[in-house]
Amino acid sequence: MNSSTATAHPRGAHLSSETIDLLLLSALSAPEANEAKHHIDSCESCRTRWRELNDDKARFEQFVFARTLPKVEARVAASRGSFFDRFKLKLLIPTLAVAGAAAAVVLTTGPGTQTEDDSYVGMKGFASPSFEVFAMRGAGAAFAVKDDTVLHPSDRIRFVVSPAGAKYLMVASTDGAGVFSVYHPFGAAQSHPVEGKAKVELPGAVELDDTLGAEKIVAVFSDAPITAAQVEAALKLDAKNPKLPGVSFVFREFRKATP
Repeated sequence: MNSSTATAHPRGAHLSSETIDLLLLSALSAPEANEAKHHIDSCESCRTRWRELNDDKARFEQFVFARTLPKVEARVAASRGSFFDRFKLKLLIPTLAVAGAAAAVVLTTGPGTQTEDDSYVGMKGFASPSFEVFAMRGAGAAFAVKDDTVLHPSDRIRFVVSPAGAKYLMVASTDGAGVFSVYHPFGAAQSHPVEGKAKVELPGAVELDDTLGAEKIVAVFSDAPITAAQVEAALKLDAKNPKLPGVSFVFREFRKATP
């Protein structure tokens, strides 16, 4: 299908359902997306349809996806032995000390490994970006980090994401002392490109420092580059439901305590 066909709309006409769906999927080119958004801003009918579609998406994530996710995670975990093996082999003992930072980068032997795309349950073909955290303690096996997981200082964490069409990614953290840090790309001032819809194991790992308490990690997916300052400001304004244009936030939270 020629994507230009999907966005073409004569003066006075409304956007097609296909165009609105593609806009929600971030599947339009930048000029097409800008044209569609401009039309939505000036057209009450299309703006209503756009709002309804986003409301449907929010309800799906809250009620349907929440019930489906545990089953999907269980199936994925059952086939993830090779991931744990790779994780254990990649982590090296030396770290880079970073003055004033909340953690240190752990060097790895190479770039992240792209894995097979797992099945997902979608609404009208929609797939949300996903974000997973895995941890390793000493020489032990890697384990998935959930919201009730307790980690220790010096544990090492890695990230697996599914961009679902997003073009840029940043992983940031707010620790128990309220300190904001960028974990991927480590210490960067701006998000970096990320491609595709398949799951991607991000390169490198982060060694946790000794700041105790609840730590919230957020994967920030976007259509265009965003700065760490923008993310930090959005989180300070609304830590539970931050908002930035064209940006999706996916959170993970754990508690850090001494052994």
